[in-house]
Amino acid sequence: MELFEAIRDRKSIRRFKDTPVPDHDIARMIEAGRLAPSANNVQPWSFLVVKDRTVLKQMAQAVRDMLDRMIPHAEDERHAQRLTAYKSNYYVFFENAPACIVVLMDPYGASSVRLLEKMGYSIEEMERLRPHPGLQSVSAAIQNLLLAAHALGYGACWMTGPLVAQEAFEKLLGYGKERTAVALIPVGVPAENPPSRARKSRDEIMKIVG
Repeated sequence: MELFEAIRDRKSIRRFKDTPVPDHDIARMIEAGRLAPSANNVQPWSFLVVKDRTVLKQMAQAVRDMLDRMIPHAEDERHAQRLTAYKSNYYVFFENAPACIVVLMDPYGASSVRLLEKMGYSIEEMERLRPHPGLQSVSAAIQNLLLAAHALGYGACWMTGPLVAQEAFEKLLGYGKERTAVALIPVGVPAENPPSRARKSRDEIMKIVG
């Protein structure tokens, strides 16, 4: 598949067939992620591949439990209804995927951030001056992985909502607080073909200086 075709045609897939995803195809997806650029070439990523349906169900239940805890603190009734709706599908559909890739990030302690802290900058100011280089690096790996999955004929989705249950995931998956899960990527043969979603036009987002 040609690169620009893959970028144009990739979609977020939320419904999957029961067809297993072979380990060698998952390895190719992660290989694509491994080749992404990263700040200072620190490569702060690792990947847990969860295929055990019982574990996936436990993870989904942990998300539902956390949402139940959050609902009483919702901003208003509409917000509470949205959180309740997330419990039925939007935050938990990964439990029905043949495989789910948990993307982990190692801490990234940029020396420039430590210097800015000594200079008296607040956390908000430091984030503006040095905007999350570790997370940007892992995000590049995720995008490579998604494009590889699409090129191999699979569907996938970049999920962050389920991470409200991060504390439970740490215990279920055993990755500990020295790393942080930054995304779940359910992968499988698509059982849907949703329409492409609208994108801003190039003219809206591009400006050439000089």
